[in-house]
Amino acid sequence: MLRSLFLFDMTFWLYLAALGLYVGYVLARRPGLQFALAGLPTAGPEGESGWATQIGQVATIVTIFGWVVNTLALLTRAYERLQLSGTFAPWSNQFEAMAYVSWAIILGYVLLEFRYRIKAIGAFVVGIGFIAMGAASLLPYRYQTAEPLVPALNSYWIYIHVSVTLTSYAAFAMAGGLGIMYLLKERAEQRGNRSGVLAAFPDLETIDELGYKAIMVGFPLLAFGIILGAMWANYAWGGYWSWDPKETWSLIVWLIYGAYVHARMNRGWEGRRAAIYAIFGFLMVIFCFWGVNFLLSGLHAYA
Repeated sequence: MLRSLFLFDMTFWLYLAALGLYVGYVLARRPGLQFALAGLPTAGPEGESGWATQIGQVATIVTIFGWVVNTLALLTRAYERLQLSGTFAPWSNQFEAMAYVSWAIILGYVLLEFRYRIKAIGAFVVGIGFIAMGAASLLPYRYQTAEPLVPALNSYWIYIHVSVTLTSYAAFAMAGGLGIMYLLKERAEQRGNRSGVLAAFPDLETIDELGYKAIMVGFPLLAFGIILGAMWANYAWGGYWSWDPKETWSLIVWLIYGAYVHARMNRGWEGRRAAIYAIFGFLMVIFCFWGVNFLLSGLHAYA
């Protein structure tokens, strides 16, 4: 048990270091900011300073290393759960679920960075992954340990329903972070500030498109997760739907993002409205994930 907790603690500090490095990268890319450090090149890709290039490279390495440690932590916890309950599922309580969401967010970001070569987004997306891991670490110790599973959870359904649903939450978290990034960038441009820190961010169209793609990953995954959850409920409790608070809020979240997809495709919702809606949707995800578990009683209270 202590081995997995040690690895989770390492993950927290590595993600914090990665976040600091990405923030430093954004600061170092400010137009007009000059560095004259011996042994460092004067320019890097896309005209950025050599110092910014160095920080960006280290930030990516630390992020990947943190993700690897996060993976090892989840695998170690999975082994501990296997020994305890016979179920290999390292997302069986709130702490483990938050650690898995953090893992999925960071994985999504790393794939995004390798695909689009945009490191400045890390200051937001890696930040959300760090916050998720930090929120997990704030839970009382009894919630961080691998207790025996109740019979309803000790099922093969936990492998697919929970992992798919949590992965959709990670995609929505990325979209929410990109929405915040969009609003900050737009505000700076409206004020005519095109040479400050925010000038290092991608253009508004790129941020908007990436946020949309993240939601288009999360939306069908959440639908699939709800369907799998209904099948699990029928297996465990004898009914597909019982209007349990968790079920109801999951459906509400899906409808919220369904409205976003509809407005985007049929009403031309882009830019500022889409960014605000993505942030609102992510806040609803947070309530569904945290608020329902701790504020509302129901069949999912053990989560």
